[in-house]
Amino acid sequence: MFKGLKDFFSGSKEIKDTLDQDQAGNVTDHDLHVATAVLLVEMAGADKEIAPEEAETLCVALQEQFGIPAAKVPEIVQTAIASRKEKGKIDEFVNLINQRFNDMQRQRILAMIWKVVLADEKIDKFEERFATQIKYRFKLTDEQAARAREMAEGGEV
Repeated sequence: MFKGLKDFFSGSKEIKDTLDQDQAGNVTDHDLHVATAVLLVEMAGADKEIAPEEAETLCVALQEQFGIPAAKVPEIVQTAIASRKEKGKIDEFVNLINQRFNDMQRQRILAMIWKVVLADEKIDKFEERFATQIKYRFKLTDEQAARAREMAEGGEV
């Protein structure tokens, strides 16, 4: 851990905020793609309906942020839809994201969640509550959460 901090402060190592690699520098795998997709699908359905704009935003976000080929996105989303119905699975996915991604990467995922919220141009109280819960579960500060929303509003994700 201290070596990583020393490397960062000496300029020899950057802290990752992209999602194509986890915090250890490993290429992200199917499990992380599905874990993120579950949260995006959960958000899209938080107001009891998934608007077409939300579905499209969700797919594009996965493709762009993870570098997933467009042809693989439907399979990941279908796996996410099936997985979110299993009791306790969301906790497993949040834990996986917390273990494998750093704060900046989790902030980027929260920004993706906000991007889905904003896609239909209306923010429901359930969507807002879900985003707040994810902020806490990702162990992000209020400032990091506010920045995530700004990233979504500004088109940075």
